[in-house]
Amino acid sequence: MARRNRIYRLLPLFSAAAVLLLGRFAWASITVHDLSENNFTGVYTYTVQLDAAADLKSGDGFVIFDFPGLITYSITGGLTTSQFTLTQTLTSNTLTDSSSVDANGDVAALSNGLTFDSSTIENLSFIYEGPPNPFLGAATATLSVTSSVLGGETTSVYASVDHSGPSQSIPYSFSANPVDVPVSVPEPVSSLGAAALAAIWAMRRPRAVRS
Repeated sequence: MARRNRIYRLLPLFSAAAVLLLGRFAWASITVHDLSENNFTGVYTYTVQLDAAADLKSGDGFVIFDFPGLITYSITGGLTTSQFTLTQTLTSNTLTDSSSVDANGDVAALSNGLTFDSSTIENLSFIYEGPPNPFLGAATATLSVTSSVLGGETTSVYASVDHSGPSQSIPYSFSANPVDVPVSVPEPVSSLGAAALAAIWAMRRPRAVRS
């Protein structure tokens, strides 16, 4: 019984190792890498690379975790904006086999010392809908995302999924790595709010007693 309990305690470690191996050695058909970012305009640009084995079916795609303040986005080049639907969620994603996509993103964050999937910052799921359906083979595209959050960037992760595994009838191919995103910070107190706080503080100050 004690031996069985030890095995059960090790199962989470075995599972994490399996996910790590999957993310490292599986077909990495959809990869996303930083291209540029502008902290003054809030425009973040990424390269989206599909390798020769890529097999995108409806529901496949990629997610950028914890990207705050989305205003607009565009995809140009070998893929186009019209081929994708964007959804925003505070946790997880809306891709095919979302739990495995989350698991690979979590491992990528853990291996890079990052916090994974804040429950207060939006995740951006770019879901392939075609045409064509499926999309087969290599392609390179540029993703530009504009955020209302200005002044700095931090590091998050992306993760992706398609059908380029050994059985093309099921989603299998996962990849994940760090990407730059806007840093989400509390909004500063406005000048009017600051004046109001100062007035309240002054009213609460004990007044000197005149003799």
